[in-house]
Amino acid sequence: MLFKLHTHIFIVGILAFGIMASMVMERAMSIMTLGAFFAFITQQGLVLFFSQDNHTDYSEKTLFYTVLIYISLLAVVLMLISLYYEGDTFMFSKTDAMLYFDACMKKIDMGLIKGFAIMMKNGSFDDWGAVVFDTFVMYIIPSKYFLNTIYTFFGAISAVFLYKIGKNFMPDSYAFLASLGYATSSYMVFFNCTFLKEPLFIFIVISAYYNLYNAISRQSAWSLFCAGFCLLLGVFFRPAVVAFIAMSIFTYYGITEWGKAISLFLIGIVLVILVVSFSFMQSAADAYTAGGDVDAIFANNNSGSYSSTFNYFVSYYSAFFGPFPTLFSKSEEPSRLIFYGAGLMYKLFLIIPFWIGIFYSIKKKNIAMIPLAMFTLLEMASTGYIYASLELRKVLLHIPLTYIIAFYGLFQLFQSVKIPFAVEMSSFLIIVGMLMLWNVR
Repeated sequence: MLFKLHTHIFIVGILAFGIMASMVMERAMSIMTLGAFFAFITQQGLVLFFSQDNHTDYSEKTLFYTVLIYISLLAVVLMLISLYYEGDTFMFSKTDAMLYFDACMKKIDMGLIKGFAIMMKNGSFDDWGAVVFDTFVMYIIPSKYFLNTIYTFFGAISAVFLYKIGKNFMPDSYAFLASLGYATSSYMVFFNCTFLKEPLFIFIVISAYYNLYNAISRQSAWSLFCAGFCLLLGVFFRPAVVAFIAMSIFTYYGITEWGKAISLFLIGIVLVILVVSFSFMQSAADAYTAGGDVDAIFANNNSGSYSSTFNYFVSYYSAFFGPFPTLFSKSEEPSRLIFYGAGLMYKLFLIIPFWIGIFYSIKKKNIAMIPLAMFTLLEMASTGYIYASLELRKVLLHIPLTYIIAFYGLFQLFQSVKIPFAVEMSSFLIIVGMLMLWNVR
């Protein structure tokens, strides 16, 4: 069933890409668009290979090396495109990336101890984690490419951790493909090649849930401690997200018999995090909802002239059913959004299975699914509220878990019913319609 489904996704995806390209021919044939198309067909070819009915090698070692080799090769393609357009490899997103890079180099030049002391005095604590880690890496080998290589390894390790999480809910083949589909997505390759904090933070988030499910399956206090340590590290990246993760964890323990005492402890941790980060969350919300950044965000997505009610609708719709892939340039300037589009196009085909997974987790009272589902839904709702759902960086943290839930939904669906071809094609038509509305306007 998985092979048949992905064969249809591959065919429909290529056809949709071709139809949209013919409709926007004057802005279709850019190197970035060709790179995105290459990323889509190679990723889907990889997924198709491992979804064959007679395929049996779903080992962690196979996953690790497959992901590592693929994302390394695709990263080279992306860097060559960036060099062609920009003359460097900061990936069309220089503002934040250059800030992180310059901050690290200054700390190395002035000495680590003095540099970190100044950072703690003047810098925002939600950037401490990435700056400290990146500075230590750059201190060893002062090369952006060395840091990119480290992040690429983190991407492969994250794939293995995600695979182990998925095996708690479904057969190896489904968990393997969920992890493979996420880890080889073009947007993850993109972020691995930047100087941004998201790759490291995603690794920490996935590690937290990996240790949580180890604690659940083995009733291991050590694994729960490791999950808590991951949350502590996460405070120095984005405190509000850590609060959501902690809420999802203590909710799970709060409704299990042996975890009530632990849940009280976790509730205390969450309250402390919320109090400490309240001013940060309020300022972030004000920056979007009080004007400011929201105008620029919606202007970039051709909806800046609409009412605030409509913009809220777009934001929530993108949060719960997107992010939507931008596959063609809307101006003469190249855009990183196009390379994101290859991976987001595949993710869009999984949005219906995701909601099916949410449905079956409720229907079957799958308590173990609560942490994943709760964190994902909280993140979706919050990014919709602050107009952040249109910015991939802001929603990137829950995306790996959506793949697990989507493939869980596919597993449950294939076990329960036989999907008529007409129903499958109808759902594909809806998805293609979303693609065209987003790209052909």
